[in-house]
Amino acid sequence: MQLSAVLLARVAFFVESVDLNSHGQAFYPAVIRGLVERYHFQSFPQKIEDYDEQKGVTLAVGTSGDRTIDKVVIYNWGLTIDTRSSTSEAEQLLDEALMWGAANLRLTYNRAMIKRKAYLSQITFNSDAVLLPLNSDLGNIEKAVSEAVSSNLKLRYKFKPVGIMLGADPEEQVIPVQRFSIERRERIAFSENKYFSSAPIPTDLHLSLLAEYERATE
Repeated sequence: MQLSAVLLARVAFFVESVDLNSHGQAFYPAVIRGLVERYHFQSFPQKIEDYDEQKGVTLAVGTSGDRTIDKVVIYNWGLTIDTRSSTSEAEQLLDEALMWGAANLRLTYNRAMIKRKAYLSQITFNSDAVLLPLNSDLGNIEKAVSEAVSSNLKLRYKFKPVGIMLGADPEEQVIPVQRFSIERRERIAFSENKYFSSAPIPTDLHLSLLAEYERATE
């Protein structure tokens, strides 16, 4: 397996925003200004309507040293951060921002406040292994669909498996959870063996599981 790109590495910290300003001492616009100055965000709230935590207060396109931040969103239930490096780096950046905010912006924060975290890792990669084998019982369906579409369009089409998915039962999802998937990369020829994968887990574990799956299919 050869990693092509990290498309998204997202971490969510579940902590009520009121707990981060437990004594009401932090002035919200001043907090935003401080974060903008420290992380050089190019997009940030401009008017009072932008401070709606139900929809999410968004700061986008920032940096911290040689690390880039795609987006930070502040909700009333917590915060999310998006990068294109890894979830471990995203988590470190969010923790650092909260620690800095506690020291400089009168926020209230310590790591013990974060009881739950959520992750989303999305990558593209190349692999010569047969990652999407066809179940023999589906062979007739593959053939029938290919022949029908080819006949209808008067062009040759051959249908093959394009993905696998794992998901949590909606009945169990008090907190919504993304699916785990391995799919052929959209608009890329099958012959290029390029894939997209999404997983609700840290990037390092995501890559490890994909490598393990690849070895099992060889």
